Amino acid sequence: MKQPTPIFQGDIVDKKLKILDRVKKDIARYVSSFANGSKIDIIIKKHSNKRTNDQNAYYWGVVITILSDHFGYDSEEMHEEMKYLFNPIQSKIHPDRKIGGSTTKLSTVDFFSSNEKSYVERICKWAAEDYDIYIPPPERIYL
Repeated sequence: MKQPTPIFQGDIVDKKLKILDRVKKDIARYVSSFANGSKIDIIIKKHSNKRTNDQNAYYWGVVITILSDHFGYDSEEMHEEMKYLFNPIQSKIHPDRKIGGSTTKLSTVDFFSSNEKSYVERICKWAAEDYDIYIPPPERIYL
């Protein structure tokens, strides 16, 4: 399966490109995945904010796809597992027990935002910390 192409962000300050150190490290890590002598394309375009459809495409096309490939589940199974792990429904009879998971009642902000409390960010952090799986952030993916 074709891997998603990351997009790295920078800012123009005094007509010069400014890239944060953490972004430079991400670029270096990605570049190191290519063989010596590889030719690459560098594309620079004005940044645009993504819409909810893009967020959904990122979740299913990047996050769920990468995790499904790693764990050997199909997309629906992986999605169900993520709901259970990261947005569980607590049992009303046994409040200490999880009985499933849901994403239907999550607002867009709760589901997908740039803070570590969002559903998608928690999944990406878990994948990186527990399984050493790199899931590129949405602003670094060209869908």
